Amino acid sequence: MRISWLFISAVIFSSPLMAQETLHVERGTQGLDKFVIAVNNQGAQALSCEVTTAHWYSVALGDIAPGKTLDTALWKNSRSGEVFILNQQQDRMPVQRFWCGQHGASWQTRYQFTLPDRRQQTPHSGQFTCREASNSTQCQPAT
Repeated sequence: MRISWLFISAVIFSSPLMAQETLHVERGTQGLDKFVIAVNNQGAQALSCEVTTAHWYSVALGDIAPGKTLDTALWKNSRSGEVFILNQQQDRMPVQRFWCGQHGASWQTRYQFTLPDRRQQTPHSGQFTCREASNSTQCQPAT
């Protein structure tokens, strides 16, 4: 009886040590459609743009000086509707939000861009003009 209790205890407590978790990271652009969001700063002060990826991690895309434009390439899996940004290793990082706001307070003054999230639809690139407002950032599609 004692031997079987020891055996059962050994199996139960050692199982987590034997389990291996495999993390599969998809890389590259195969099967994805590229689209670009271009943001032109028409205001008097710098803007900052960022994306939020999975797990609420923010990735700074860059600052935009007045009169300048920031182009950001994003990728969409049209079958699933997922949108990605690629890091330097070409890892696909799922994008949940894309915004630009006033430099130093981009989240508090953000304008959030709508990402293409529908399945089976090819994404389209977009050009926007943005400028600071009192406590926000205003953006509109460029004409």
